[in-house]
Amino acid sequence: MGILGIVAAPVERFAASSSTITLVFASITSFLVLAVVINVLNQMLFRNPHEPPMVFHLFPIIGSTIPYGIDPYKFFFACREKV
Repeated sequence: MGILGIVAAPVERFAASSSTITLVFASITSFLVLAVVINVLNQMLFRNPHEPPMVFHLFPIIGSTIPYGIDPYKFFFACREKV
């Protein structure tokens, strides 16, 4: 058995014994966790030195909207201090 077989067996048992609502919730949660992990790795590993620095954020679409919306001046000054 390969890696796919090792991973597929527990997933198959979980899917067979769970309700549809549980599977939908698990799928959405897995998608969100995977999106955050890919976004963080993309920001940390693939920096382009020819572009201006990017403000670190966890969620791909939302980004830094919430801290910026709460207090824009504090957000700008904190970003300036980091750079």
